[in-house]
Amino acid sequence: MAMIKNGVNGTVSGKAGSVVFVSTKTGNYVRSLPSVKKRAPTPEQLLSRTRFKTVRSHISLLNPIIKIGYKAYSYPKRPYDVAMSYNLNEALIQEGDGFLVDWQKFMIAKGSPNPITSYTMDFDQENQVLQVTWEYDAYLEKKFDTRTYDSFLILYSAGDDKAEYPLLENDSKGKLMSGKQDVHIPAHKKEVTYEVFIFFVERYGEDNTDSLHLGKIKV
Repeated sequence: MAMIKNGVNGTVSGKAGSVVFVSTKTGNYVRSLPSVKKRAPTPEQLLSRTRFKTVRSHISLLNPIIKIGYKAYSYPKRPYDVAMSYNLNEALIQEGDGFLVDWQKFMIAKGSPNPITSYTMDFDQENQVLQVTWEYDAYLEKKFDTRTYDSFLILYSAGDDKAEYPLLENDSKGKLMSGKQDVHIPAHKKEVTYEVFIFFVERYGEDNTDSLHLGKIKV
């Protein structure tokens, strides 16, 4: 902003629009503001932005689950930030000038080791219910005292951001020791592929296991 000193007949100093008024011992001058040149991003900068954008697009949609799955692991940092950092470093595969997510390594929850050793997935098309059953490692269960942890079965439409139901989870919570969990999948107007994850959470949310990617399901 330009200022006039000593009334209308005084000197002007400061910036007005694209010019700047300068007062010196030899007089008053008007100068054009220097133009600011925007440098084109380097290939490395573009690659870094693409890498960040790829992970952020998924973490943002999964954030309601991330808040649960990274709560204990991330403290005192934000679950969102820790999930971003972990998956940026562990779950990306570079392909040309872009990146693909390695869903086997992508983690929606971090904690103690997931104790599942084997599992099956069965989709009841008539009732639109996916049932997962599992066996678990008794040593890990006892070591981390996860027997009564609640199960979180998560379905995420990673490849379709316009899906009617991009994120699904089980309403009723089974226990690790029960060895099974159902999730209802609403009928879709078009076929959707879901990435399926499961992890287990202590009753009061103070601890949890790692998530485990169970595979994909088309519905």
